[in-house]
Amino acid sequence: MPRESRDVSIAAAAALHGSALIIDALSGHIVAPEPPLRDGVPYLDRLRGANVGVASMTIAAHSDSFEAALGCMFHYFNLLRGSSDRLLHVKTVADIETARREGKTGILFAFQTPTPIGSHFYRWTIFHELGLRICQLAYNEGNELADGCLEPSNRGLSFRGRQAVQEMNRLGIVVDLSHVGERSSLEAIDLSEKPCVFSHSNAKGVTDSRRNITDEQIRAVAHGGGVVGLSPHGFMTHRTVNVRAGLGEYLDHFAYLADLVGVAHVGIGSDVFESYTKFAWENSTKVLYKSPWSFEAVWNADFCRIDQFPAVTAGLLARGFSEDEVRAILGGNFLRVFREVWR
Repeated sequence: MPRESRDVSIAAAAALHGSALIIDALSGHIVAPEPPLRDGVPYLDRLRGANVGVASMTIAAHSDSFEAALGCMFHYFNLLRGSSDRLLHVKTVADIETARREGKTGILFAFQTPTPIGSHFYRWTIFHELGLRICQLAYNEGNELADGCLEPSNRGLSFRGRQAVQEMNRLGIVVDLSHVGERSSLEAIDLSEKPCVFSHSNAKGVTDSRRNITDEQIRAVAHGGGVVGLSPHGFMTHRTVNVRAGLGEYLDHFAYLADLVGVAHVGIGSDVFESYTKFAWENSTKVLYKSPWSFEAVWNADFCRIDQFPAVTAGLLARGFSEDEVRAILGGNFLRVFREVWR
């Protein structure tokens, strides 16, 4: 049902944000390269300052290899060891609770592609032992498990893809369907015995982007107990190409999903990727996917840095979401999924 906008004090919003468990289901990548300083403050300090309790880090994307994923994990293991006063490797819900109690940020390993595993079934167990807890079935393009959301054929899961979903359920790896094709995602949700998620996807009913998901997909994942993490990126939130989105356009997606399936199935997957450069966008992503979007317009004007996270909390309160609803969106809903899948 529609919520009435209201005035919210800065102090009240800050207090809620500071006391909430915040789980960012897609936080980007913070090693090799490291995000730049902002106002002289390192990224890890700004991450903690924004009270992000759990940050899901991309270990592999696109068509990364087995060796590339292991190399990335090596960098993160070094980071975790060297910053043990601030970071904790999250493999269990108990680890999340420990990180929260000790005032640390939990680092969660996620794949945005299954290509490091490929046809080698045993690698699911290896990566799970190393800390993999979330994995997408595709990254835009198709692979031997599933079609990506940009594949024109929109085929469903392969038999190997069905095996992958079953193995992820068995081991305790969350099935992530962002970037995955519509038919493949619906088949995975139907097959999975555990809740699935869209870690960073928005509503196609608000913004008709190829990266967004239909009402049918949203209802299906919610019916299975899952969560949709919403991203502030311009091409996923604004209706007009190269018009930079702000907080208002981002909040429209929260309101839409809450009305469609209820607050219990809404979360945040910011994909605020501060180490990503204009050069990389213009010479890789923009070229590969023939994107009409400029680098500047990709980023939300009000949420393109991790230290701007508190603005989302204030915005949700101002849109009429209750404090309990905001706590659920900020982290409680994803925590529920983790409890169910990782156990």
